Amino acid sequence: MNKAGCIAIIIVVALSGSVFAQSPDSIKGAVGASSTDMLGRVGGDLNMGQIDGDLFMTINLDFSMDFGKIGFGVRVPLRLRLMDNDPQNEESASVFRKEDWDEFSDYLKIIRYFRYGRKGEFIYLIVGDLPGASLGHGTIVSHYYNNIDLDHYKMGLVFDLNTDYGGVETMINHMFYPTLFGGRAYVRPWSFIDSESYMNNLAVGFTTVSDAIAPYSLVPGVDPGTFEMDGGYPRVDEKKAATIMGGDIEFRVLNTSWLTMTPYMDLNGILSGGIGYHAGILSVFHIPVISMDLSARIEYRYFTADYIPAYFNSYYEIQKFAYPFKNEASGTETMLPKRQVLEMLADQSDKNLNGYYAELVFKVNEWFTIGASYDDYDGPFNSNLRMYLDVPAFEVVQFGCYYYKHNFEGASEAFTFDDKSLFLVEARYQITSFLYVLGQYWRIWQLDPESGVYESVNDWSVGLGASYTF
Repeated sequence: MNKAGCIAIIIVVALSGSVFAQSPDSIKGAVGASSTDMLGRVGGDLNMGQIDGDLFMTINLDFSMDFGKIGFGVRVPLRLRLMDNDPQNEESASVFRKEDWDEFSDYLKIIRYFRYGRKGEFIYLIVGDLPGASLGHGTIVSHYYNNIDLDHYKMGLVFDLNTDYGGVETMINHMFYPTLFGGRAYVRPWSFIDSESYMNNLAVGFTTVSDAIAPYSLVPGVDPGTFEMDGGYPRVDEKKAATIMGGDIEFRVLNTSWLTMTPYMDLNGILSGGIGYHAGILSVFHIPVISMDLSARIEYRYFTADYIPAYFNSYYEIQKFAYPFKNEASGTETMLPKRQVLEMLADQSDKNLNGYYAELVFKVNEWFTIGASYDDYDGPFNSNLRMYLDVPAFEVVQFGCYYYKHNFEGASEAFTFDDKSLFLVEARYQITSFLYVLGQYWRIWQLDPESGVYESVNDWSVGLGASYTF
């Protein structure tokens, strides 16, 4: 749909009940849908909505380019206060929203991303948004997103170096104020004997990732079940590092133009926590004639009660404050910092758990992509589901559906809409060659500034757009 050298001018006017700190597009990263860089795109959108009870007009100006090896994007977001309802915002002397520009890092959000290379190439670098960062086989860091909260921009960094002899993968959530960082180093031992040998498909790796100041407990609010706020986040009472180390081994048994197959094993340990074993196989099937790709991953997992697979996932920036925990003795359910839940799981049970993870992505040319993943384990709140359908092919109508549900109990709850469910449905209808209508409906998590509790809320937007390509 987008080609190099195209210039698009897009104006979207949307009216909705409120604007959230979390973008609905973050759901795409959570379910594993790949983000598409716009080629030669100049655009903007205009929408109106409420933030903390005040009416704002939001203007976003975008520019992005993709030259193959190099890609970059910039964005200038401006929120203008149209109506200041009670209580009056006396701290801000201008119509601009104070929270958008009250931190040094907020000015860095203009640089949406800079990319060099592609994942798996000799050098891969991305600075800015990290909409789906993973390390190794994704058993520790999987589809991590650093900018869930739009009021606190983080300029992330991913740098990979891959050679015939080995390489490194690194990740930092914020270059200027890093809290989550880690890396994986791997070596192909047989390459030092014969780099052309079939045995060079063997790789051995070691990973270390840490959130050095992970929230462990929060300061309670006046009312039961609420928390004090501090700088737009729940106020942290105590912090403890969440550090995970692991070793892995893989062997690519097949590597042809139409089929690759890679069995692997990972053994990870959480410092002051539990141990997890992962054994899986990753397969990619490709038919070049019709450009059809089928990716599949099946993984068996065995771990202690105080171990959480893929600990640093898409919504870790929320889960580190609010992660579901069920007290099996009393049957009560609470939301606690993820680091604290780890220790409570250990106190609750000493039983080892079995589980599995299955993932499937089916793509045909640029016509459509279907993806789904599901994992389930022994014990409560140990099921997760991600599904998406992306259909960009039709000239008149384009649409996508994205669904994510975390930490539920059993398949019977997979499609019940509750506080653990997120979804996004969007469609674009081409009226003429340059005019179109764009609509979205979503459920997303919002942090209540009064209670300090994350809540799931529904919202929608609809707009009119125009584009011109030459």
